[in-house]
Formats: sequence, structure tokens, C-alpha cells
Amino acid sequence: MAVFGPGDTRKNLKLAIAGETYEIEEMYPAYIEVAKFQKEKKVHKEVLNGPGVLKKMHKMIYEKALESVNSGKDPELGPIQVCEVCGYTLEGDAPDVCPICGALKEKFTAFE
Repeated sequence: MAVFGPGDTRKNLKLAIAGETYEIEEMYPAYIEVAKFQKEKKVHKEVLNGPGVLKKMHKMIYEKALESVNSGKDPELGPIQVCEVCGYTLEGDAPDVCPICGALKEKFTAFE
């Protein structure tokens, strides 16, 4: 159950950052340890290279948004690119190939 929703943007961004931080620092490391214990090398690699990377990108974007809210200014962002296949998210130009799933540049949607 999400603890954020309509209401205070600053609070919602702080909660989103806390959620991403939890996943980066607690949840995914636990998944990795279980994968190591079970000798699931492929899963271990996928967790490190997939969702873990996505969470770090999300956290960075939320932090930038919170800085803007705190300063009372609109955020200065380049286009936000999202891979339609795996959800990889970045600011700037879409890569030729998604570093997470290998989808081609055409599978990225830009939000400006």
C-alpha cells in the first residue's frame, strides 16, 4: 500500500525518495544475498543490473524534483526517457540500446 497520494508534493517526494532508498539499501541487497546463497548467478546479475539501476535513477529524479520544490523553482530537466520494455528511466537522450534489457532506441518514450 502506498503512503503517498493527493496532497503535499514535498511530503510525497520525500516518501518516494525514502521508498527508493529502502529498496536500494535494504530490499535489493537482501535479494542479492538470497541469490548468492541459492547460487543463482543469473538472478544476482539481473538484480544488480536491472531493478537496482532503475531505483537509483528514480531516486535521483525524485531528489532533483524535491530540490526544485524546496527552492520554489521549476525543475530544469532535459527530456525524461522511459524504456517501454523494462521501465529504465533517464534524463537526456535515449541510448541506442537500453542498458537493462537491450531494447532499441525506438522503444524509448520521451517526456518533456
